[in-house]
This record gives sequence, C-alpha cells and structure tokens, in this order.
Amino acid sequence: MPEIATTRDDIRDLAGLHLWHAGLSNCSQRVRLVLEEKGLAWTSHLVDLLNFEHATPEYQAIHPKGLVPALVHDGRTIIDSNDIIEHLDRAFPAIRLSRSRDRRWLDLADGCQSALRTISHEILLKEVRILDAARLEDFGRKHRNRDFHEFLHRFATTGFDDEALTGCARVLSSALDQIERQLRETRFLAGDDIALDDFSWATNIHRLRLMDWPLAAHPRTSDWYFEIEARDSFKAAVVAFEENVPAPSARARGRLENVLHSIGLQSPG
Repeated sequence: MPEIATTRDDIRDLAGLHLWHAGLSNCSQRVRLVLEEKGLAWTSHLVDLLNFEHATPEYQAIHPKGLVPALVHDGRTIIDSNDIIEHLDRAFPAIRLSRSRDRRWLDLADGCQSALRTISHEILLKEVRILDAARLEDFGRKHRNRDFHEFLHRFATTGFDDEALTGCARVLSSALDQIERQLRETRFLAGDDIALDDFSWATNIHRLRLMDWPLAAHPRTSDWYFEIEARDSFKAAVVAFEENVPAPSARARGRLENVLHSIGLQSPG
C-alpha cells in the first residue's frame, strides 16, 4: 500500500475520509464507487485538471506524482486508486468487497492504465484539451512528474499516431478477452459476489463506452457492465460527476474505427 508522508501539517490533522479527485478520471471513479458502495461519509476535494491544479505545490505536497486520486484517512495519505480501494475495504470491513486471491484483476487494471489514458486523450480529449506552448512550458516548470509531463507534451504537440493507438488497443482488447472468459464462468470477476475487481474494471469499461468502443465481441462483459452501471453507487459516483462529458468528434471516431479494424474489431455504426 503506497502510504506516503505529507509535508503539510493541515493534511496530517484531517479527520475522516478526504478524497482529492477529478470528475472524469477513471481512477477517481473507482474510488468513489467503493466509497459509495460501502456507504461511507467522505469529503470531496475536486482537482481542476484542465487548469493544472494538480501541478500546484499545495497538491503535490499531498500527491508527489501530481496525479488523482489521493485519499487522506485520519491524516494518513494513500495514493494509487487500486491501493486506495484495498485500504478502504480493510479499514471498513462491515461491507466486505473482497478481491481475487492473487490480485489478478487489479494488477491487470493497473497494467492497462497507460493504454487507456493514451487512447482516451486522443479519442475523447483531443478537441477539448488544447494546450499551447506557453501553458505546456508553465506546466513543465511546476509539475514534478517528468513522465506525465512528457506524455502531455507529446499529446499536445505531435500526438500519438495510429501505430501507438493500435498498441494501446491491443492491450485493452486482450484485457477484455480475459474478462470475457472469466465472466463466462462466474457472475463477477472474483466469483459469485461483487468485489473490488468489478468496481475497478467497471470504470475502465465505462471509459471505453464513452469512446464508442464496441463490446459486441464481449457480450458477457457487456451484460456484467450494465448490471454494475444500474447500481445506485454507480449513479452517485460516476454519473453525478459527468457534466460536460466530451463526445468523440467525427475525426476521432474515424481514427478509432481504423485502429479497431486493424486488430479485428468492428466499430458500431
């Protein structure tokens, strides 16, 4: 569990559950889902990513990588969304959401995050997250996470070409194949009961659906997702934070269709 020390006395003095998060962040969504599913009271601290609030010294004193989400629980700071939901399940066992014994599905979600982030930015955010050279330079001076700065710089300048997106699509398609095989055997990913694994992956599938990723080749995965989407916790944790969700432009839809066709998937419509 990546529990980290903060240099801010005001953060160490916080009581209860405090979550720094962003509305459309899939990693933030999975933490909010578990908080809502467990019926926990928590204090929301929205981080404005478009205005680079995650690059401020104040936020990076909470999360040194300058990413969302970050959880503070009675003064203890925990980062990385799958580690956060595991912490919540241990700390509040009244409603247990056990995961698979070998952490397989959480690790798979972690392993797919880079691919999901890359393809999301190109398909969903290209038309709305426009960054000029001055803003990029300012972000680079303030944000200490070199890897993320390099990612954002590439996204805003040359972009990620179809070869890069095809690699991302292969990673995600392979994960969907694994999920589909599991869900043919069990109702949920870790067995007959809903678990952390399901909430972790449901937010990823939700992101794919926002991009119009086809799920026809994964019918059990589609049914499983819609079962989770219908839960009250999903409405409170995901839908309630989805104002102004960008839709893929015609150009972005065309790119995704070409990429999916190259790996043997057919886009709807």
